[in-house]
Amino acid sequence: MLKEYEKIDKFMNLLEKSGVAEIIKSVKQKDEMCKGRKGYNPYNLFAAIVYCFAKFKGTLRDIEDKCMFDIRAHYIMEGNIPDHSAIGNFINKYILPNQYEIFTLINKQIIKELNLNIDNVYDDGTKFEANANKYKFVWKPAKFHQKLDLKIKEFIIIIGYNIVFEENKQIKASEFNEILNDYINQNNVNIYDIPSGIGCRRTKEEKNYLLGFQYLTKLLEYEEKENICGENRNSYFKTDKDATAMVLKEDYYSRLSHDFHAGYNIQVMVSSLLILMYGVFQDRTDHYTFIPMNDKFKMYYGFYPKNECADAGYGIYTNYQYIKEHNIGNYVKYQSWEGESTGKHPRLFKVDNNDVICLNSKIGKDYKTNTHPKIKDSKFVIFDGCNSCSYSYKCKEFMKEENKDKDYRIKEISIEYELLKDEAKNNLLSPKGIEIRINRSIQVEGTFGQIKQNMNYERIRRRGLNKVSCEIMLMCLGVNIRRYFYSIDDNKFKKIVGIHPMIYSLKFFQV
Repeated sequence: MLKEYEKIDKFMNLLEKSGVAEIIKSVKQKDEMCKGRKGYNPYNLFAAIVYCFAKFKGTLRDIEDKCMFDIRAHYIMEGNIPDHSAIGNFINKYILPNQYEIFTLINKQIIKELNLNIDNVYDDGTKFEANANKYKFVWKPAKFHQKLDLKIKEFIIIIGYNIVFEENKQIKASEFNEILNDYINQNNVNIYDIPSGIGCRRTKEEKNYLLGFQYLTKLLEYEEKENICGENRNSYFKTDKDATAMVLKEDYYSRLSHDFHAGYNIQVMVSSLLILMYGVFQDRTDHYTFIPMNDKFKMYYGFYPKNECADAGYGIYTNYQYIKEHNIGNYVKYQSWEGESTGKHPRLFKVDNNDVICLNSKIGKDYKTNTHPKIKDSKFVIFDGCNSCSYSYKCKEFMKEENKDKDYRIKEISIEYELLKDEAKNNLLSPKGIEIRINRSIQVEGTFGQIKQNMNYERIRRRGLNKVSCEIMLMCLGVNIRRYFYSIDDNKFKKIVGIHPMIYSLKFFQV
């Protein structure tokens, strides 16, 4: 136990040097004149929570049990045993509002003590199942809202209002409510004395009001659902409105089921086996998580990564522009990388001196068309003589049948995007790029393996985006503290980080 106590003392010393205590002290505590039990030492309670997330499950009940029965957690709490409700209130009051500051301060101290090199940063994401009922999801009623909007506009004209509606603009519930109230006042309809039941007779005005009221209640329902979903997602769950319907990786790869589950998209940035930044998103893909993650990295560390490596899920035009704008080393794969590297789907078009060249070394000519472009900053080019081309079968493999027999092909292409992909390709195929690619699969994939397998964390326990983000922060901090403890034993952590990634990967697979 003396060795364990020494580790805990170093861990407490790490927290003290990081400056986390100042953040905890800045949180307003209860008034000293307030009667009741004396509160726990917030600094010791914070250390106990982080330690339990690093070593154990990290649930509120588990932390309470460990403070009671585990000698190490008992040592950190100096014999005090907090209740699970007190632990939950502490997390919500102290940690949740300052989660990013706490996380980065401790990381900076670990980097300083272990003298880690964080020039190369690796990105990846995964989906965790949310704490929501499985079949309580709600789809965004976009199509139903459009149909209802047409019915309401027709209804407004039928009841005698000559209103010119703006094109492609839906009427709001507040606007329709004003029209309905005006109709009631003009026709003296008593909405509290409308007859109901079998054989009752209603006036035309009363029937119009009841129909309009049905439309209004349905419109309010649709607007509420669309406000909850927001612009970037199409579903939510009743028991956790921030969770989104997703197909989890376990279901996808096992091919046992493709049912939708409530989930969150968890993103991490790893360097030297240390999680430097985390993020919780509602996006079902990784395309638009790259820029927010790097903005957070810059906000809390004061600089952008020197080199950044990620898989093809991040290789879109806007992300490449962001990398170029902020002078980040581009080691991000693009979406057709695997097909090109294996030769299964070779690159059909490339750019040389602003000329678009096809696989048969023909230069495309600019083509003017009224077709709306699908790619940002793109242009259309045309290639002639496709029927005599020996690569025509590959070039037109995914085209419609009626277009395969044509002796030309029109291609929409972005010159800048192709040049950025060429830059990424050259970097990835360089010796440094090969080393970074091998290291990415070790570090960031190994981090998720550590969380899911070794720490047995596969399902989120809290509900709501902010609370889920705080829980993920504590889990990521637990991973870093585990690796910090691992470094204390004969400096094993620094040795693994310092060796060549190919040697480490061989050792990894042997184990």
